[in-house]
Amino acid sequence: MTQIETASATAQYRERCEDRLTVLNSQDRTVIVVADGAGGVGSGDRAAESVIREVTAAQSDARSGSDWQKVLRQIDNGIAVGESTAVVVDIRPYGIAGASVGDSQAWIVIDGQISDLTSAQIRKPLLGSGMAEPVAFSHPPLNGLLIVATDGIYDYAKRDEIVRMVSESDFYEISRKCIDLVRLPTGELWDDVGIVLARNRPRSRTRKKYEI
Repeated sequence: MTQIETASATAQYRERCEDRLTVLNSQDRTVIVVADGAGGVGSGDRAAESVIREVTAAQSDARSGSDWQKVLRQIDNGIAVGESTAVVVDIRPYGIAGASVGDSQAWIVIDGQISDLTSAQIRKPLLGSGMAEPVAFSHPPLNGLLIVATDGIYDYAKRDEIVRMVSESDFYEISRKCIDLVRLPTGELWDDVGIVLARNRPRSRTRKKYEI
């Protein structure tokens, strides 16, 4: 049975971080969820927390990309306050399924090439607006490195810089180094950052999470 190992990190650029993430493991399945609350509409952190909570509750019933698309549509109509992006990546031995909305993204990097699972997603409206249009995706079994992150990474780090970081860094250092890529000279960040990495486990290891 193929096992998945993950590493994650969050970092905030102001007092309250509005990015949320979680990794759900059960037997031969790993579900990664990343949500970025929209600061401009207020209560973004609460909206992102709602995404995490509702996806966690729905995971046992979702199996396909279309299932996850339906879950995100339900969340869109159920968020009481605020708005949020969402990316759900459901990794199983026979393939990957998921859905997304907003500008958070999921990439698979292998041999210096990027496969963007979320390339067809619709950026706006966001979950919580009641008008979001989640887009489903599917992919063959995981081969390479999966990066699921908020726009705090993808909007401010160049694609080739991320690919280089993947090829040159230890797995558990990549998330921190990606965050360093988007720091200002002062050490501050442009935006909140949430990032989760996943790969097939090469040997017995435990998952680590870093809070920066």
